[in-house]
Amino acid sequence: MRFSLINVHKRSGSLVSGSWHQDHIGSLATATARARELETANGNKIDVAVVEELSSTTPALGFLTNLTRTGR
Repeated sequence: MRFSLINVHKRSGSLVSGSWHQDHIGSLATATARARELETANGNKIDVAVVEELSSTTPALGFLTNLTRTGR
């Protein structure tokens, strides 16, 4: 499966808004593990959410809103 990791700026329930960090190909469990690794590498000062893969050629260029959090 394909997922995207999002650097969360705002969350409301299961919806998150923020900026794209990277894509991940693998299971939800491996995507969640990668999100935790990113949080740890940044001193746990950021919140990384796993969402369904974004269908965009330039996800890093915009602020993404109301994405449904799949994991983490």
